[in-house]
Amino acid sequence: MKNIIKILLLLISNSTFAQFESVQDSLDYMENYGKHFDCKYEPGNVLIIQKKGKKIDPSKSWNPAKDGFAIRMEGIYDLEFSDGKRYKSGVIKNIANDSITISSTMNENTAKYEGIKYEMFKYSIKDIKIARFINDRSLGLFSKKKIDENYEVFAMKVDKAKLCPAVLTFPKRNNEVKVCHYYLTSQGYDILFETNGFLDYMQYPVNWQ
Repeated sequence: MKNIIKILLLLISNSTFAQFESVQDSLDYMENYGKHFDCKYEPGNVLIIQKKGKKIDPSKSWNPAKDGFAIRMEGIYDLEFSDGKRYKSGVIKNIANDSITISSTMNENTAKYEGIKYEMFKYSIKDIKIARFINDRSLGLFSKKKIDENYEVFAMKVDKAKLCPAVLTFPKRNNEVKVCHYYLTSQGYDILFETNGFLDYMQYPVNWQ
């Protein structure tokens, strides 16, 4: 987790939205994280979606590739299922050996803004039919992967399963504290945050070591 925080601090140090001013700030961040969100880096499952005959390494797979991609708990993904339902900003809350649980949208505020109920849905991993990855937000352009018979989908146990959200302070918004989930786009993970129910993006490449 310390490595992730260090990288995140470097990435957002020049942001007009969020900024830590000192090493002490980062220490306070780690100490106070649990006050805002409960997430720990511990063993669990990630979901591997890969083309048959190929191999995805979840420790290196941080963007959609032609061979496939990985899905992580607490990350946000745009997924469509066999019942025709699409969750454009659903948070993956759990990954079991044969199923996943996804929220209807990011949180209760976004659900209210979108005029829907905030709830959880459980699906078999075989029910995932389409994954979309946004290319151009201003134009609403997406790339799309159909998860068909050419793909294999399975859970894999790893040491650090969750993609824990960042908890950031926005000085130019009266020091508002926001829980910012990571959202998988065509270019990799972006930071997704909510203001009065409206979802917005912090466009920085996010990498893990």
